[in-house]
Amino acid sequence: MKYIIIIYLCSFSASEPQCMPGRVLGIQFDTYNNCILEGYKQAYAALDTLDDEQVNNEKLAIKFDCQEIKLENI
Repeated sequence: MKYIIIIYLCSFSASEPQCMPGRVLGIQFDTYNNCILEGYKQAYAALDTLDDEQVNNEKLAIKFDCQEIKLENI
């Protein structure tokens, strides 16, 4: 098994949270642990690139998920 990270940018300014479609990072991980640790790093990096005012006004946050992928033996 391998794992991939899917990152979502979400806004919590409305009564219901709204997330953009997920973006798959082009990195594969051998373990869930490695995937989830990298997910936190990537989430921090993504938020750090956004404008402070935009983050505050739209109450932006990053959600991410590590999903298993099955690789076929060739």
